[in-house]
Amino acid sequence: MKMGLALGGGGAKGYAHIGVLRAFSEAGIEFDAVSGTSIGALVGAVYAAGKLPRLEDASLKYGFRDIPFLLGPTWPARGLFSGNYVERLLREIIGIDDIEDLGKQFAAVAVDVNRAEVVTFTSGSLRTAVHASMAIPGLFKPVVQGDMLLVDGGVLEPVPVKVLRELGADVIVAVDLLGNFSGDRTMADFTFVDIIQRSSIIAQKRLTEYSFRECPPDVVISPRLLHVRVLDFHRGRSIIEVGREAAESAVPGLKRLIAEFEERGAGRPA
Repeated sequence: MKMGLALGGGGAKGYAHIGVLRAFSEAGIEFDAVSGTSIGALVGAVYAAGKLPRLEDASLKYGFRDIPFLLGPTWPARGLFSGNYVERLLREIIGIDDIEDLGKQFAAVAVDVNRAEVVTFTSGSLRTAVHASMAIPGLFKPVVQGDMLLVDGGVLEPVPVKVLRELGADVIVAVDLLGNFSGDRTMADFTFVDIIQRSSIIAQKRLTEYSFRECPPDVVISPRLLHVRVLDFHRGRSIIEVGREAAESAVPGLKRLIAEFEERGAGRPA
C-alpha cells in the first residue's frame, strides 16, 4: 500500500503542516509520496528529506522584525520580494540538489503564467521547484525557467491531490489550510491587507472544492487557522500546535481506513 500526502498553500498557515506531520509520525503513520503547493512544497520537501525537526527549529526562532529579512525586498518590477531565502533555507536544512535524491517521492506544483497552466516538478532542481511553487504573484518575483514564468501553484491548484494518484498513491491525505472559512466578521474588522488576503482565499477555496470533486482525497484535514495571516511567520509555535491537534483528531479514522485497505489486499478503500 502506498500512502500519499498533499500539502496545501497558505503562507504562514503552512506551519500547521509541521504539526500535522509530527502527529502522524507519533501515531506511526508514514507517507511514501508527498506533494505540495507553495508553503506546502517547502514543508513537503523537508519531510521527504527526513529533516522536518530542523525546519521546526527554524520556524520557532523568527520574530515579527525578521519578516522583511526572510522575504528579501527587491526592485518591484515583477514582485516586492525576491523569495531567494527559500533556496538558502533548503540548502541549509536539506543540502540536496535534485528531487530524485530525496528519500521519498516528491512533487511541487507551480503555475506558468505565460501559458496559463499547471507545472508539476517531480524531478530536477529541488530549490528551483520549491521557489517557483512559493512565488505568490505580486508579493514575490516569478521564477523564470526557459520560456516559463512560474508563480505560486495556489493560483490553479491550492491542494495538489491529482499528482499523487499519478504517482500511484493508494490512500491520500490532503491538508487544506484554507478549508475553514468564516463569515462572522464585521465590516470594521477588514483592513486593506485582509481584503486582499480574503479575496485570494475565496478563489483558492473554490478551486480546491472543484479539484476534490474531480479527484477526491481519502481524508481531508482542515486546521482551524481563520485568524492567521499569510505573513504571520512569527507565530510558528501556536500554528504548529493547531496543525498537530487537527491531525490527532484524524488519526483514528485514517488508521481504520488503512486497516480496511490492507484487509482487502488490493484496490482503493470503498
